[in-house]
Amino acid sequence: MRIAIITPFYRPSIGGVEYIVYHTARELTRKGFEVHVVTTTHDNRWRKVAQPGTTIEEGIHVHRLQPSIIRVGYATIMKGLKETLRKIKPDIVHCHNLHPHLFQVMEWKAELKYKLVAQLHHPIATGIDQLLARLLYKFAIRELVKNQHKIDIFITHTNMEKQWLINKGIEKDKVHIIRYPCIPDELLNYRPKTDIHKKLGARIVITCISRIHPRKGQHLLIEAAKHIKVKLKNDYVIYIAGPVANRKYLEKLRKQVEQYNLRKYIVINPNPLMENEKRDIIATSDIFVCTPIKDIHPIVLIEALALKTPIVTTKVGAIPELLDLNIIVKELTKDVQGRLKALLEWILWDDLKRLEGNAIILTEPKSIEIAKAIYQVLQNKDKINLETFTKVASTYATSVVVSKLVKLYELLIP
Repeated sequence: MRIAIITPFYRPSIGGVEYIVYHTARELTRKGFEVHVVTTTHDNRWRKVAQPGTTIEEGIHVHRLQPSIIRVGYATIMKGLKETLRKIKPDIVHCHNLHPHLFQVMEWKAELKYKLVAQLHHPIATGIDQLLARLLYKFAIRELVKNQHKIDIFITHTNMEKQWLINKGIEKDKVHIIRYPCIPDELLNYRPKTDIHKKLGARIVITCISRIHPRKGQHLLIEAAKHIKVKLKNDYVIYIAGPVANRKYLEKLRKQVEQYNLRKYIVINPNPLMENEKRDIIATSDIFVCTPIKDIHPIVLIEALALKTPIVTTKVGAIPELLDLNIIVKELTKDVQGRLKALLEWILWDDLKRLEGNAIILTEPKSIEIAKAIYQVLQNKDKINLETFTKVASTYATSVVVSKLVKLYELLIP
């Protein structure tokens, strides 16, 4: 089976879709499929990161096309897309995002004779920044519903996204849930080589790794630091790291640190991290904190579970569903369910008065709630059985997730 995955951005661009496409393509290749990734020459900040042309990377055929000069948010038109698909002759075209390329391949489907899969990510939940993009979204949804007969399967990651499509008018039977995001299988047995405590010279390290952007809400964590400073005295450092997606916001964060007199307690590293570096930091941190104001399902939360690090996160988008272990447990064997029972008793989403011993805490996007949750986890860390987290994270392992994807492909190409 020959599969063409179309995505606006791909490695070395850093982002959720890029991460999902890379690990999915790598696993499909490992399973013996011929995989082509069709993408642009730019990253998701519209910086050129590669030359146009085709390369083979880890067995994956990567076709990089020039983007149009017309760009709305993350959307553009890829030059030469039809000619590239004509050369590939795919059995399946698998599109990510509600972007122009999806509507193009819908029109070419009958002529080029492929099956079409649309993996859509909820744009309203993650946030649409530009006014023009918000206006085009309404038009795009209307056209999608009108032409849904040209798409064989819709894939969503959560019930929230599935319901979004159904509410817009997509036929229920065409929408399938595959519980992405996926994490590499090797993450489940990862052993850190460095310790963030030694690097920062701190007894307690609270880590937040994400793109630096207002939607990611790092300012909430800095505000929370004001509150936990009273309780933790001089024993902690908050480490905020990630690529800068909004430079004005970075300056705002730095001003906050100065304003609240927190320079001693907060380290901001405005740079992308190497994969092993990121894993070492998360695995050796006392708590991983995720503070988005708008998001759908941050992959890094599942990475933290796999690395057995307690989580404090805001409950926005599909995050509560992503971390709802009751959903996950239904897919596991009775033997594993029994081992998870003790962990499930620790999971309480809403009541901050009953948080003793929790390993995962979801809070409203308020700094005081985040501070309370961090302090509760630190106070009860010795009661948490983090070994069980690996069992939960394993349901998101790439081999597991892609096996479900292959079953959907086989419905289309028996």
